[in-house]
Amino acid sequence: MTEAVVSMGSRLQLGQWKKTYQKFFALAFLIAAGIHVIATLSWHVATTERVRDVGVQVETEGYDLVEPPVRFELRAPRLAKSFSVSKTPTYAQTFTPREIKFTPTEVTRVQQTTTADASTRAAGRGSRTEGSIFYGALTGGAGAEASWGIPGGAVAFGRSLTSGGRLGWGEGQTGGTDFQPEIAEDVENVRAGGTGLQTMRDDLVDYTNFSDRFEGFIVQDKKNKKKITGNLNFYQMRWRSNKSEPNGEDGWNVYARALPALVDYAMDSTEIHINLAGNVRLDDQALMTIPILVMMGMTGSVQYTPQEAKNLAKWLRQGGFLFIDDGFAQITGAFNKSARQLLKDALGYDAEFERIPPGHSLYHSWEDFAGPPPGLDNTNVALGPSGQANTPVRFNERYPYLEGIFLNGRLAVLFSSKGYTHAWSEWRFVPTSQGGPLDNARQLHFGINIIVYASTAKGGLLDQIRAKVASEYQRK
Repeated sequence: MTEAVVSMGSRLQLGQWKKTYQKFFALAFLIAAGIHVIATLSWHVATTERVRDVGVQVETEGYDLVEPPVRFELRAPRLAKSFSVSKTPTYAQTFTPREIKFTPTEVTRVQQTTTADASTRAAGRGSRTEGSIFYGALTGGAGAEASWGIPGGAVAFGRSLTSGGRLGWGEGQTGGTDFQPEIAEDVENVRAGGTGLQTMRDDLVDYTNFSDRFEGFIVQDKKNKKKITGNLNFYQMRWRSNKSEPNGEDGWNVYARALPALVDYAMDSTEIHINLAGNVRLDDQALMTIPILVMMGMTGSVQYTPQEAKNLAKWLRQGGFLFIDDGFAQITGAFNKSARQLLKDALGYDAEFERIPPGHSLYHSWEDFAGPPPGLDNTNVALGPSGQANTPVRFNERYPYLEGIFLNGRLAVLFSSKGYTHAWSEWRFVPTSQGGPLDNARQLHFGINIIVYASTAKGGLLDQIRAKVASEYQRK
């Protein structure tokens, strides 16, 4: 019983202690919270900037407005007249006639006397001066002043036999009057100055004067494209091959009759004097002066050195024109692929083969074409006698286009897979068993187009020659 009472008392003391502890804890919490609130409010009040009124004093002064000395007005540009990058100069020729005046010259006449004795006559004749044979005679007599005139003996020329009488031996038909012209000593050049071919024609200069200086000089009439004159040295590229062709010729000259046939046809159809000058290698120093070069092949591959490729690039970039024709008419052929590789090694990234559109001036430089004329790829003529083991057989592929490489906008390389050299050389000799002979006039016409275009294109070597000659004959 006693233990139960003690245990109950202990529990009552413990409960009172807890209540006391809770009261003091609550009081301490309230005091701490108050302190925090007071501290926060104090910090806020201390850090908050008071709004103050700031007064600014502005002093204003008056100024007189002065007009600027130069007034600039921005105006829109006026394009009242179109312009052209290059214009063809026109020249006017004038002719000023030279006026010649005839003025009579007074001549002192000596009257003859019939009563004079012989000695007086002799003295008189001795004092006279014998006439001249130029425009008249110096006439005079005893006691008279000598003067120039036409005293007689002829109308304008001759000797004076004596001072004579009216229209007699002494005067002739002029009656003693001198009709000697007054010629101005100062000569004025009234011919209009100019440059180019007009000046050359004024000086009676044509292409024959430059045949020994340049490899070519060709002029085409601006109003009539068929009227073209000049001279041209025509060259063929000579290259090395890994084999001979089936017809026994070297690869560079597989169709030996092609270029002579083209040259003869061009000279018969135009006024161009073409000289088939021969062949040239890519390592020849004369290459840099040749304006046009023709390269042909068939089945052999083109072999070349890096220096030859470099020379070819230099020649093309300075204005040369190269025409390549695949006489096998096969893009997959050895010649076709190796010739393309030569151009790629020579020109690098500039060796871009582009198809030439039908509207290009190549198709209209001399004869009008809607596109490339038919070639070996269209006719599919046998390349040799049938049955021979060495006669090459080509695939029946057609290429209705020509390709070219343009350098700075100028067609520098014309690449043909049509086999035009075969047409120029062999079509007239195709046997009747193979449907021959074939008409190659249209293909020869296109060959003239190639020559005329390469000879007149802007930026080419022949164009540079014409500009050089024009500068030499320029009148200032």
